[in-house]
Amino acid sequence: MPSISAKQILPEKIAKNTIIVTAPKTGELGKNYFYCSNGEKCSTEQVVREYYKNNSYQVMRAEYSFWKGMFVLSFLDELYPQTLNTKSGNKFFDVENKNVTPEELNQKLNLIKKTNIQNFINTQIAKHEKGSYIRWLDEWEIESYKNPTEYFKSPIVQEFLTKIDNKTFCKILKHTLDDYDRNPVGTPDYIVWNNKQMIFVEVKRKNEILKPEQIEWGEFLIKNIIPYKVLRVLPN
Repeated sequence: MPSISAKQILPEKIAKNTIIVTAPKTGELGKNYFYCSNGEKCSTEQVVREYYKNNSYQVMRAEYSFWKGMFVLSFLDELYPQTLNTKSGNKFFDVENKNVTPEELNQKLNLIKKTNIQNFINTQIAKHEKGSYIRWLDEWEIESYKNPTEYFKSPIVQEFLTKIDNKTFCKILKHTLDDYDRNPVGTPDYIVWNNKQMIFVEVKRKNEILKPEQIEWGEFLIKNIIPYKVLRVLPN
């Protein structure tokens, strides 16, 4: 039987993986909805960061743009070969190579399963930086970094790359690869970890609903025994 969480009927496994934290509310709407423990106004996301950091977890932003960038880097040679063979920095090469076969992509995935993830991603970053612009890697700011590529070189992402196991990393790439448009829409907001575990965390306020694609990713992670939580922040 499905369970009710907030105003939305959710699959039972998602509801069972939901946890609640509370914080004082400011009475304001938007970004400054809550107070953090230091008494400063803060966002829902900041409450979640504080909650996990107080429980000795590292906390990393890792929603759609993060995993889309990781996907593009992982299959850079196959999907964007033109960026590796030009000296022009003025041309945009946003379009994926349509001639690549599923067999080629799966062969690459099998190689990634056996490689050092951190070394592999850093090699792909260096390769990309010698080529041309790809919007998934160069266009928008993430976590105060000017683009995903710069974010991927940050200490928190570099630590993540040493912590995530090949099996989990490749399951996420494979799930994205199997999607019709290869876009990991719905991936959880954060990844947190300590010396014992790594958890994928979707962040919601009390009555916010999970979108269908967020539910789908949650079910996928649970099915594949990848720790997953929906963390709801309620005013106290």
